[in-house]
Amino acid sequence: MGRVVSLIIFFSLLFFTGCASRGYTTTDVGDVMVTYEGEIISARTVTISDSGEGTVLGAIIGGVLGHQVGGGKGKDVATAAGTVLGGVVGATLNRRTGQELIIRLSNNQEISTVIRVDPKRPFWFKAGDKVRVFLRGGEVVKIEPILRN
Repeated sequence: MGRVVSLIIFFSLLFFTGCASRGYTTTDVGDVMVTYEGEIISARTVTISDSGEGTVLGAIIGGVLGHQVGGGKGKDVATAAGTVLGGVVGATLNRRTGQELIIRLSNNQEISTVIRVDPKRPFWFKAGDKVRVFLRGGEVVKIEPILRN
């Protein structure tokens, strides 16, 4: 039983550290980012689906927990059911709300990107919003509103 708990804790830590929000790390220090001012041309709400990690982790945890039930063929059935149910739950819990944004930059180039948003967050981007876009190596690192007085 101690081994099972250790496995669950290990995979849970692996999962949650992988889901940590993207901030700055020591490897970001000194990196050069290009910034542009721009305007949101289009903003729509999207669902960001699981790319597989939630499904796999849920299946592993469900299989391990299912394996603790019953004996013989019943244990095999419980393990299989736990694996399937865990995978479904893992995929469902790992869905996020996002916004697909099309932004016209100050150089008249238009870019499109998808960002994760907190559904409870009071601020969502909308068409017409002025923004500052931070790019590093062609990747959007951050988008922040430009607040005018």
